[in-house]
Amino acid sequence: MFKPSHMFLLLGLLLLMVPAASAQDGANEESAMPTLLTDPFLQLPTEDGVHVVWFTEFEGSNHTVTYGSSLDMTAEAETIKMSRLAEDQGSRLPGGVELEAYTPRDVWRHEAYVSGLAQGERVPYFVSSTADDGTEITSEEFTLAPLPAPGQPLRILLTSDHQLMPMTAANLQIVEETVGRVDAVFLAGDLQNIPDRASEWFDDNRGGAFFPLLQGNGNYTITRGYEANGVEYDITSTWRGGELIQHAPLFPTAGNHEVMGRFNPADGLNVQYNNPHPRAVAEARYELYADAVNPEGDPEIRERWIQNNSWNTITYEELFTLPQGPEGERYYGIQFGDVYLISIFGTRIASGATRYVEREENLNSPENWNYGQLLFGTVEPGNAQYEWLVEQLNSEAFQNARYRIVHIHHPVHSLGGRVVPSFTEPRQVVEFDESGNITMIRYEYPEDDNHLIQHLSPLLEEAGVHLVQNGHTHTWERFVGPTGINFLDSSNVGNTYRANWQENVRRTLPPTDAWNPEDYDGFGDPYGLEPVFPTEAALFDGDQEVPYLASNNITAFTIFETETGTVNSYYFDLTRPQDGVTLFDQFTIGDQE
Repeated sequence: MFKPSHMFLLLGLLLLMVPAASAQDGANEESAMPTLLTDPFLQLPTEDGVHVVWFTEFEGSNHTVTYGSSLDMTAEAETIKMSRLAEDQGSRLPGGVELEAYTPRDVWRHEAYVSGLAQGERVPYFVSSTADDGTEITSEEFTLAPLPAPGQPLRILLTSDHQLMPMTAANLQIVEETVGRVDAVFLAGDLQNIPDRASEWFDDNRGGAFFPLLQGNGNYTITRGYEANGVEYDITSTWRGGELIQHAPLFPTAGNHEVMGRFNPADGLNVQYNNPHPRAVAEARYELYADAVNPEGDPEIRERWIQNNSWNTITYEELFTLPQGPEGERYYGIQFGDVYLISIFGTRIASGATRYVEREENLNSPENWNYGQLLFGTVEPGNAQYEWLVEQLNSEAFQNARYRIVHIHHPVHSLGGRVVPSFTEPRQVVEFDESGNITMIRYEYPEDDNHLIQHLSPLLEEAGVHLVQNGHTHTWERFVGPTGINFLDSSNVGNTYRANWQENVRRTLPPTDAWNPEDYDGFGDPYGLEPVFPTEAALFDGDQEVPYLASNNITAFTIFETETGTVNSYYFDLTRPQDGVTLFDQFTIGDQE
């Protein structure tokens, strides 16, 4: 059933659209020396076990985890083939291989559940796989542990927006060198750029793919320039990332870069990513094609057709093992030691080209409309995530947790340009000439209907949430809400999109006078919170002291220490490596005794 705000979508059904193409079958050339595509990493711990996951480019056999204090226990893995991974002309493949078109890439995922563990104890493990040619490949030895018990001191990395950015490798390596092994990684979205592009996860030839950097296996070289005494210098350094998730479970949340748009291999991966349609449009369009594409009325075929013609998180959900919610793994809650973590699916497409208007050449071609900045995940009364979230926040486990943390990709409060326009359903306005021809399609985003402010924030405040971690803006910034919630963005791990404070006007404002200016703030947080200046060391933008970090030379990371309840943010300036790491902000959360 259409909501009133979706009634405009019926315009898109005036013209028919050919259904999306089906997936192609593809095969990779086996390398002469088969290897594991990743080291193993940890997922979804339980009180007496943990899931171990790794990837290969062969189906193979005998995929096994060997573990225990004497390495005398084994667990067999279940194997699936990833269904949507591919490469195309935009891929940066090892060896400089170039492709001319979309090409499926064969990748297999292996997952074993390791059981019989004791809380508070860490034991060694390694994984092994037998390739199709009979070669046995074994990983290095790492350590694992089950779910930590309440009271166990933990160090948790709070991070986001890795996206193969230039300083991500340095950021993660400095994490490991500064604090050593962490006990978990809370990652607030945008793990890479194009979720169906396999090389961005595994082996992008620039050396900054997602898994290698979180496993200390990257090889990213970066050059940064600086000036001293009137002379310009360059510093070139190479970074490997940090050996983190082989030992610590990864808890991601889905950002806009975990969402693919309409599936059509003829378009290539970048076009697919940037071409989502509202699910309501696809559902209505499906009825036009149902007899042809699904004559038996199979619900699975219906769902896949709608996903293919709207948007999906298929690869993200296949890659990771997370707690199951009402709509799969897009949002979840878990007790992790003294922390109760709730991951919310709150994101939207970031494309700016058609954020406010449709292109003139597409006005009479609904199949080419972009429908503004679509919301992929939201929280509003009556939807499944809202009802689930109410139950989570009111649960005994959440209310009794010493630390109550929520992470969501899109910011609730921010100085960043990407907090504008308002996080709400785009309102389509269609303008016609006297002959009835469409002359403009534009989109409005009323500021007073921001779902995160109107619907999410009141729930979090009433529930006594201590910390909201977000990403998306590529800054470091912190706000404190009226009930004491800390809103922390620690997403500047490699580049910045600026902070809009004082004279720095947002670049994301509508391009003409056709919009209500009250809906599009040029400066500051649109919802009235003032940013907190760091507590331990000053930050500067040029010569001005500022309450944010928005730099392409300085990278930041945040560590949450559960023993003391302190949230510590550090920075490292790649143009001044001799200065080392600086603790620049620290605050305390939780129910302290």
